[in-house]
Amino acid sequence: MFCRGLTHLRKATLPLAMAAVIFAGTSIALSSTTAAAATSASSSSGVWPGVGKICEPGPGGASSVRGVGAKTINIAEFNDASNTIDPGLEAEFPQQATAFADWCNAAGGINGRKIVIDNRDAALFNAAQQMTAACQSDFMAVGGGMALDQPSVPIREKCGLGQISGYIVSDASVESSLQVDPTGISTSAVTAGWFGAMTKAFPKAVQVAGMGGSDTPSVIESEMKYEFAAEAEGWKVADFLEPPTSVENWAPYVEQYQQKGVTALWPADNANFTPFAQAMTTAGYHPTFVLLGTQFANTQTQQAVAANPSLPPIYVETQWWPLAQASQNPSTEELVTTMHKYAKGDAIDFDDEEGAEAWTLWAKSASACGASLTVTCVLNKAAATTNWDAGGIQAPVAKLTLSNENPQPSPCFALLQLTAKGINYDKKLTAPTQSIWNCNPKNIIHLTAAQLAQLNAL
Repeated sequence: MFCRGLTHLRKATLPLAMAAVIFAGTSIALSSTTAAAATSASSSSGVWPGVGKICEPGPGGASSVRGVGAKTINIAEFNDASNTIDPGLEAEFPQQATAFADWCNAAGGINGRKIVIDNRDAALFNAAQQMTAACQSDFMAVGGGMALDQPSVPIREKCGLGQISGYIVSDASVESSLQVDPTGISTSAVTAGWFGAMTKAFPKAVQVAGMGGSDTPSVIESEMKYEFAAEAEGWKVADFLEPPTSVENWAPYVEQYQQKGVTALWPADNANFTPFAQAMTTAGYHPTFVLLGTQFANTQTQQAVAANPSLPPIYVETQWWPLAQASQNPSTEELVTTMHKYAKGDAIDFDDEEGAEAWTLWAKSASACGASLTVTCVLNKAAATTNWDAGGIQAPVAKLTLSNENPQPSPCFALLQLTAKGINYDKKLTAPTQSIWNCNPKNIIHLTAAQLAQLNAL
């Protein structure tokens, strides 16, 4: 959500289990695998659909810039895969980065320099240490993210490590210098049109809403923004829960929502919806609907829905092109085929899309800088990009800018519904205005000075 990863501690591993897309009425079934995409090899021509030629041969050349050699460019790939609380968290980032690097290098690299991926695994609690390591030898950080990123920010800024992020979490990171975020994430504006869509569809239910998030400063900060945004979209929040990062028993939290009479639920779930769904079934809790973040659009959640038939309708918001519709968007299809070719056996999920949007922007910008590759040049090229959507992988952003120069997020979103039979794009609920997206400018909620002050006091 938000920067897409502002609550990545809530993320479960999202295996790809999809293929053919079936249109029926107002829904598109998204339940099988992208078999067509998997059978066609990535072109390795250096041309990324919808973005252009971003990798090609060239002279390379000697450089005094950190991380840039005559024939190589070292890039930091941040993640938390080795942590023991949610093992494998963001493991997709180095997988996708390695696959993209192989794809790009096969086409000649960045003007003749081959990309070298340095896996910087923070394991949740070592963000500062991994940033310090990156500052010793890496040119930039591209396409990754750390769930507890706040301690790393001053270190990155001080050493001049530029970043085109996969996702960023804390406000300190969102507002940091030497960075372009491909989604245009902002500390003062929140894309939240999905809350308004649910208000329109279920006006009575949203009058008693339940929300929440893990009791971690970065997560609570972002979830409170969603509380403010939901209220601006007509929700009345009766209960906001703050469970610990790791929850073994969701029953007490489900019971509290139930006791408060919550009928519209954005649950305070960290990662895996299955235990939460089971707790709802055991308690006999039947709100009008449950709304989840995009990280829950996966087979695991769908199986939880199938195993608990008494659950109410389960919806998921997204600002990423649904992977099961990859065959209908050449850029997403290129991502899937690249992963199948260069990262065989790895699961594909929206983390890969987050990574790809950053990597394509970086490669496009770095290639435009020519042989004289510098952080300033790459960031300036990226920040000058207009109508950015990574060829359609993400919802379009009108104008990118440096993160410390008041970027504005995309207003666009789509809604999916999880059923026992699959994950369906809900066209009626989304009410698209552009492609599959609802891009009404009113979907962006600007936080008030009082709300920002409340967040700053956390």
